[in-house]
Amino acid sequence: MDLHRQTTDQMLADCRLDPDIQFRHPVSPYAFSPRAVCLTGATGFLGGYLLYELMTKTGADAYCLVRGTDAAEAYERLIPHLAGYGLWNEAFRERIHVIPVHDLADRHFGMTDTAYRDLAAKVDVIYHSAGSLNMAFPYDRLKRTNVTGTMEVLRLAAAEQTKPVHLLSSLVVFFTEAHVNDALLSEADAPLFHDTLKGGYGKSKWVADRLVAAAGEMGLPVTIHRPVRVMGSAATGAMNDLSDILPLVLKACVLLQKCPVLDIDVTMVPVDYVTSSMVHLAGRPDTAGKGFHYFHPNPAPWNRLMEIIRNLGYPLEALSYVDWKRALKKRVTDPNETQEHKEFFAGAFLATVAPHFLFYKRPVMDAGNLAEGLRDTGIVYPEIDEALMGTYFDHWRKVGFVPHPPAAL
Repeated sequence: MDLHRQTTDQMLADCRLDPDIQFRHPVSPYAFSPRAVCLTGATGFLGGYLLYELMTKTGADAYCLVRGTDAAEAYERLIPHLAGYGLWNEAFRERIHVIPVHDLADRHFGMTDTAYRDLAAKVDVIYHSAGSLNMAFPYDRLKRTNVTGTMEVLRLAAAEQTKPVHLLSSLVVFFTEAHVNDALLSEADAPLFHDTLKGGYGKSKWVADRLVAAAGEMGLPVTIHRPVRVMGSAATGAMNDLSDILPLVLKACVLLQKCPVLDIDVTMVPVDYVTSSMVHLAGRPDTAGKGFHYFHPNPAPWNRLMEIIRNLGYPLEALSYVDWKRALKKRVTDPNETQEHKEFFAGAFLATVAPHFLFYKRPVMDAGNLAEGLRDTGIVYPEIDEALMGTYFDHWRKVGFVPHPPAAL
């Protein structure tokens, strides 16, 4: 049997819940106004912002599963992580409880039976945002964290009292040939399996998404949140993954002072928009059982985005995509380039020749559930304009990712 067939068979098998996971207990009476929540992924990018939102918009205590040998080590990971994004407040310490774990995929997270039962009885809702984001790893390298970890979250949801689960999934699960010709992709649609699903990350997210949906069919209140291209905070620009294809290509354009002419729309979702939406929606009983799609309702045409960057002071000569890639490749071997820039251009070139979601044809998507759930809340997408991109570029300059524009030097 070839490796592709083996992976496909394994994925489909992994979508089945362990038979001992049964949702027989009543749902917590505090499910939509929780006294305590369990959060995975608090030391991740979106998870950190989610924890901040829980601390500032709810009165719930947060029990955070954090990798560490003991609580002190786990706190040493969590607090500097939040502080690095400007999210730490010493007043949070009373309401944030860390639970050190070796591996999220360990049975009962490696906790003692007593500690596990205590946690299961104490928390009223679970936010599952943990996951490995490595785009280069195959499915079998990501399965333990992204799939088995999700299974353990569902096991916790079933223990002692039934606890609603909010899953941070991704719209990546729909980016296959199964949906590319859909007239409209609604939030009620299930992501169909197709062997054109790209990369181990997309595959592992698809299986986790389907596991949670299966738990929902068995009676667990589940909500699946599927964003695409989560970018930095709209307030500060802070972002962790500057290796994502969009900032990578934008940096290449700035350094080359050239940009490709492309007939694509670019969507992006600020992290603080996603987390504020998730926490608000979690307080509404009518959101249980629904999916929510996070993508910008007014995506920026690529060539308009290039004009915005020019308005920020960066000269960009427009080239055909083929000529732009040729110019990019030439800089890899330019003897006048620094080694650092040669390595960057090499990585950027490889990213553009590999199939990637920035250039992937997407179905028309609907976000009616999200619009209805956020109606009259004041939670709105910031426009993709000079203000938002200026915030991002200010942060990117601050951390040394991009240079100052020539006119500013």
